[in-house]
Amino acid sequence: MFSKFFSIGILAVSLAGMAEPTSAQSLAGKTVRIVVPYAAGGTGDVVARVLAQAITQKTGQTIVVEDRPGASSIVGSEFAARAAPDGTTILLVENPFILSPILFPGHYDPVTSFEPLCYVAATPAVLAVSSQSDIRTLADFLKQAKSKPGAVSYGSTGPASIVHIAGELLKRDAKVDITYVPYPGSPPAMNATLAGTITAVMANYSDLKGQIDSGALRPIAVPAKTRAQPLPDVPTLAESGFNDLDAAVWFGFVAPAKTPKETLAQLSQYISDAVKSEGVADRLKSQGMFINVFCGAEFGRFLSDQKNTYTAFAREFDIKP
Repeated sequence: MFSKFFSIGILAVSLAGMAEPTSAQSLAGKTVRIVVPYAAGGTGDVVARVLAQAITQKTGQTIVVEDRPGASSIVGSEFAARAAPDGTTILLVENPFILSPILFPGHYDPVTSFEPLCYVAATPAVLAVSSQSDIRTLADFLKQAKSKPGAVSYGSTGPASIVHIAGELLKRDAKVDITYVPYPGSPPAMNATLAGTITAVMANYSDLKGQIDSGALRPIAVPAKTRAQPLPDVPTLAESGFNDLDAAVWFGFVAPAKTPKETLAQLSQYISDAVKSEGVADRLKSQGMFINVFCGAEFGRFLSDQKNTYTAFAREFDIKP
C-alpha cells in the first residue's frame, strides 16, 4: 500500500524493514475492549477473560473486559453495535446474540450490524435427570410422559432460549405432553431437578458438569446431530429419530460493522492465536467446552444460518419472551 504514496526507490529498504502489518499499527498503543453482554462470573465472561489474558501475554496488546448485562444480552450487544468501528471494541457473542433481536426487534441486527471475527468454542446442551430418578434413558422419559400426560416436566433457562426450543422440538417430534417450567438460569433448574420439583433439566453441559461428574445428575440425551465430546456415551436426540437441532451454546466474537478489513484480520489473528496458547484450551475444556476455531466469512455464514434457523423455530412454536 505504501507504493501508492511513495515511489522513490530509496524508501524501499526502510519500508521492507517494517515488520508489523498496517493492521497491527492501527491498534498499537490502544486498549481493546471486549464487551460481554452478561453478568460477571458467567461462562461467557470466563471465555472473554481467559482469551483477553492470553492475547495480552502473547502480543502485549492491552485488552480489558467490560460486562454490560441486561435484556437477554441486548444491552451490551446494542452498545457494541454503536461503538466506533476502529477495532477498539469487540463483542463476545453466544446464541442469544441471534435469538434476542428476533424476539425484541429494533435494537440491532446480528448479521448487518456487525462484522464476524471468530467462533472459538461451544458447550453441548444436555437433558438430565436426578440420579435418584427411576428414569435411566430417553425412552424411559418419553414412556413416562406418554403414560402421564402433563405430569412429566422439564426446566431450562427461558423462555425463548435455545434449550427451550430444543425441548419444544422434542415434545413435537415425540408427540408427548411435557410441562415446560422456565427458570432465570440453569442452576435453579438444576437444583429443582435434584430436589424432585421437576422431572428433568435441559441446560448447558458446562452448567451441569459438576453434578454430572459427581453422579448427582444422570444425562440421558444430547440435542445435537453428533455425540458431544465430553459425553461420548450419551445418545443424541437425532440418533433416537428426533429433530437434529444442535442446541450447543457457542461462543464467538464480532466487531461493529464497517470495521476496516485489515483490523478485522488482526483481531481474528489475535483470537485464533490466543486459543492455541499454552493452557488456554485446557482452561476452556475444564469449563465443559470443546474448541473449534473458525473465522471471517465462515463464521459470518454460520451467523446467517443461525439467524434463519432461530427465526423459523420462533415462528413455528410462537416462542415469546
